[in-house]
Amino acid sequence: MKKLLKDRYFILALAFIAMGCIIVHRLFNLQIVMGDSYLEDSKNRILKERKIPAPRGKILDRTGIPIAVNDQGFILQIYRTGLKSQELNRVLHEVIKILDKNGDEYYTPLEKYLSIYPVNYKTDKETVKKWLADTFGLDEDETPGTALDTFKFLQEYFGIDASYTNEQAFKIMNLRYEILMNNWSFITFNPVTLSDDICRNSVAEIEERHHELMGVTTEVVPVRRYIDANDVAHVLGYVGYIDSEKLEEWKDDGYGSKDIVGMTGIELTAEKILRGTNGRREVELDMNGRLTSILFEEPAVPGNDVVLTIDKRLQEIAMESLARNIEIIRSGANGKDNRGDANAGSVVAIDVNSGKILVMASYPSYDPSVFLPNKANEKDVIKTISQLMNDNENKPLLNRTIQQYYAPGSTFKPLVAIAALEEGVITPYTYIQDNGMEEIGGMKFYCLEYRYGHGPLQLDRALATSCNIYFHKVGVLTTIDKIDKWAKMFGLGEKTGVELPYEKAGNRANRQFKMDTFGEQWWMADTAQAAIGQLYNQFTPLQIANYVATIANGGKRYKPYIIDKVIDHDGNIVSETKPEYEQLPVSEETLAAVKKGMRSVASSVDGTAEKVFRDFPVEVAGKTGTAETGLEAEHSSNALFVCFAPANNPQIAVAVVIERGVWGSYTAPVARDVLAAYFNLYGDGLFKPEDTHNFIP
Repeated sequence: MKKLLKDRYFILALAFIAMGCIIVHRLFNLQIVMGDSYLEDSKNRILKERKIPAPRGKILDRTGIPIAVNDQGFILQIYRTGLKSQELNRVLHEVIKILDKNGDEYYTPLEKYLSIYPVNYKTDKETVKKWLADTFGLDEDETPGTALDTFKFLQEYFGIDASYTNEQAFKIMNLRYEILMNNWSFITFNPVTLSDDICRNSVAEIEERHHELMGVTTEVVPVRRYIDANDVAHVLGYVGYIDSEKLEEWKDDGYGSKDIVGMTGIELTAEKILRGTNGRREVELDMNGRLTSILFEEPAVPGNDVVLTIDKRLQEIAMESLARNIEIIRSGANGKDNRGDANAGSVVAIDVNSGKILVMASYPSYDPSVFLPNKANEKDVIKTISQLMNDNENKPLLNRTIQQYYAPGSTFKPLVAIAALEEGVITPYTYIQDNGMEEIGGMKFYCLEYRYGHGPLQLDRALATSCNIYFHKVGVLTTIDKIDKWAKMFGLGEKTGVELPYEKAGNRANRQFKMDTFGEQWWMADTAQAAIGQLYNQFTPLQIANYVATIANGGKRYKPYIIDKVIDHDGNIVSETKPEYEQLPVSEETLAAVKKGMRSVASSVDGTAEKVFRDFPVEVAGKTGTAETGLEAEHSSNALFVCFAPANNPQIAVAVVIERGVWGSYTAPVARDVLAAYFNLYGDGLFKPEDTHNFIP
């Protein structure tokens, strides 16, 4: 024995045996004696990092009226808990009953393929077969033959027993399918969202029954809301789930695949301003996905607020007036010049001394709330959006103020007058003879207002009466090159750079455009047509309004802008837009002569808008415009009106376009409504309908 004890190998063996006994004892104690306790503790030791969504910044009008805000919303989620299929179906059924009772929507992705009452395909059979093959790995000969067979297959696949009605089963399988489509999240113990907006009553009941509804949780999130935003929809825009293109573009800025971002309008162009900084929270969760403790929290930082230059009250009046006057024009259909087909229009109003855009109205409009992310109501949303996108007659999604360009018609004549005066072709007192018809470059041009013409005219009366012959002749004398030079100088046919997406430049009638577009030389008759705002001249309402504002303010061509300032969540001004302008080389004498003629439009006896502004307490300088579209065999001409006021000390410039509005004078009441509201002349700033009728024969 002594010999064995002296054997070092024997001693080492005894040591290993002793250590083994200790380890076995510890394992027995951990797994058998204390196993239940440690298992229970482990359920509360699932560590996760949760994102804290940052509230998006608000969008306000110039007076502080909110247009886009954030409300406290609640999403419904489910965590993986290890429930067997039938028990998971029971939990989902109970949740569905709560949501249905409170009128909450939830995800129904299967409605893309199937409908109930009776069971039918919502799409063609081949699409369904491909979907089943791709999603469930079925071979072609394994795919169900009918819609009912497909329904039964899904019912069996998700283990939904016969105790549920077809309607209940369909609701359950919709949520089961949503979970399946997000399986990776589910198996990695990340929640799967079942509804992105539920009410407080549903939240309360779900939380109250959390022990029975295993894995089902609710979470507070900021939800975008638009307040009476229809009238300003094209400016505001809307948000949506980030698309692949934007994700690729912005991935270095920390955007993820499920982020909500601006899709158009100010929501898009001010995305980086409005977007806040998400917070994060490290937490412990139990097996039901419920929070047991917070280990670390970094709060979210809200996005900055954007204050627009838009005056929401003026915007609403402009939209109401457009709608009302379009209907008045339609009601005056005569089967000749007025075919009763006026249907759309736009209004732009600008502060002439800063470039601030006060009104940017595009009619018809839409409800931007339709586009807010809501997968639960996806089928209705898709239907509504499809209707909006496919309305090719009215184009409600089109921002006509910057995305549609029009021939300016006679609203271009003040520009031609400026070019002629500055180039020394005429003086304000030069007489031009109008005999009712003039042949220029082999084409005959006619005076539209008088059979025998206006006779000899100076600039003042030529603008007041909108005499075409006068400007045909003056345009030819000035030449297209010089007219084009001044049109470009005033920003016509050029993008303004306003802070909105998808702005179009339009066109100017000139030699290069005709050659590039048609491969043809320029002719004298082309100049005659271009000089009255026809031919290839096509400008956006914003360009037209800014050109008139430049006349009004003495030749300062301001850069129009729509974001006034940016404010952080503590109320501090982060940035404020400073007006920028270029002083054009146009003389005071030239501008004075043109302004005099534009005042005559609204005040002289033979002025084309005199009836509209006859008793208006603020002196207005304006210009009507009737623009042919080339479709007059079937449609009425477009109608335009531009103005500024007060004429002797301008503050505001307005441009109005009504598509198929017949005559320029028919659009003047819209401008009057905007001016009346701006100067607070009447209670609501609007004409009475019976008064407005007086201006439309």
